[in-house]
Amino acid sequence: MYTATQSPQVYSLVNALTPISLDDMDGVKLQDRIDSKYVIPVKSLPLIFKHLQNRYSVLDIDGRRAFNYVTTYFDTTDFQFYRDHHNRLPGRIKVRSRTYTESNLHFFEIKTKTNLRTKKYREKLAQIHTALSDKQCEKVNSFYRKVRPFRSKDVSSTLAPALVNTYTRITLVNNARTERCTIDLNLAFRNPSGSDEVIRMHDFAIIELKQSKASLTNGIAASLRELHIPPSSISKYVVGLIRIHPEIKHNYFKPLLHKLENISK
Repeated sequence: MYTATQSPQVYSLVNALTPISLDDMDGVKLQDRIDSKYVIPVKSLPLIFKHLQNRYSVLDIDGRRAFNYVTTYFDTTDFQFYRDHHNRLPGRIKVRSRTYTESNLHFFEIKTKTNLRTKKYREKLAQIHTALSDKQCEKVNSFYRKVRPFRSKDVSSTLAPALVNTYTRITLVNNARTERCTIDLNLAFRNPSGSDEVIRMHDFAIIELKQSKASLTNGIAASLRELHIPPSSISKYVVGLIRIHPEIKHNYFKPLLHKLENISK
């Protein structure tokens, strides 16, 4: 059962949703998709869940409906991937290893975004990686050359862990099995090469809608619009990197940071 937040109302609403198994979700992977993200105060979640009743199922594994993730992001030593995002380049890339804590599963992932479409490469790992193999580095180079064909460069020699991120995720699937929705809570960030200080950001939740075709007139997107919650461009990697490296250039992201600060007041 879901016990990840302090809200009894959220607890009740999540557990009232129809469960869906991991096997049943296999047909809704949406590795090639359009993503829409929303940032909301955690205290607004009960209202969101009320709008989802009878229209969405919740991932349930052995009675659990909220799952803990540990993600290590990799970037070049000069944060090229972050800078591509900050400079609003049309082709962007994220490289990470991810652990699903409860199931003890580990994956290496490369996520690219071009012209609004998101694609993800994934390979299963025997254990979590804190450094990339030569083969994985070359895979990153290959993907980076595709998204940055005119300014691509060899990044293999400078890839290193840049950020460790933990959070709790709830995963929803609509009844038609055409979209997935994840809700991320309890975000925390740590510098993998610095002190053991953990930066916690628990006041907001990130809702990410994954669709094969973008639609704002159905499902959770329509509900959020009805509640006057607009889409937001947000990346856990970007927010976390700025928090652990406040000296990094982040002019473009100041409106987002201001929004998060207002939610936290």
